[in-house]
Amino acid sequence: MPSNQPNRLTHLVKRALDLLRAFMVIVAIAWPVVVLVVGLGISPDPDARHTDINALLNFRILAQEAIDTAAVRVDAGQVLVSGNGDLKLNNTKSNLAWWVTGVSTEILLLLALYGVLVARKLFTSLERGDTFSDRNADLVRHLGWVVIAWHVVAPLLVYFGGLIVLDDLAYDVPGIELYPNISLNLGGLLIGAAILVLAGVLREAAALHEDQALTI
Repeated sequence: MPSNQPNRLTHLVKRALDLLRAFMVIVAIAWPVVVLVVGLGISPDPDARHTDINALLNFRILAQEAIDTAAVRVDAGQVLVSGNGDLKLNNTKSNLAWWVTGVSTEILLLLALYGVLVARKLFTSLERGDTFSDRNADLVRHLGWVVIAWHVVAPLLVYFGGLIVLDDLAYDVPGIELYPNISLNLGGLLIGAAILVLAGVLREAAALHEDQALTI
């Protein structure tokens, strides 16, 4: 009974990946349609818009003293609150911010979908009992590159998308400063690099397994 447990767990993971793949394929197909329909329906008048645009931005809320003096350089004591978050905006001059955020979301969705497809192929191979093989090593290597690509592409999309969104704002609110968010997840990059190393180890294990099979 214990010997069947890994195969059962592998089967459950593969089934979960099957469901996730189906869901993500539907979303990947439907999202561009939603972006197109909503984007074409956004009013050209900024004051008449009610469509929220979500953007990950840094923000600062300044004290009244900093607002009154209109200081170019704000001291730390003049900043009441600072941080970052997913802000909702609807006061853009055009529809450009909507298109940018929509396309960025689709790019990340497709990248994640590719990772799920690779993971599903890997667990399909494991479910068949094909543990040590060059193909599995290649699939693990692809997963490593997907993790690295995600942690490089996502921050770039957030930063440059934030620049475009902020440039497209129709008006500013005194005392509230918004600027693009840029953050590099070194932990995610290290995990991706570790997966690449694991792929190399699996390739060597596959070679040893093949040599032992030929010897026997």
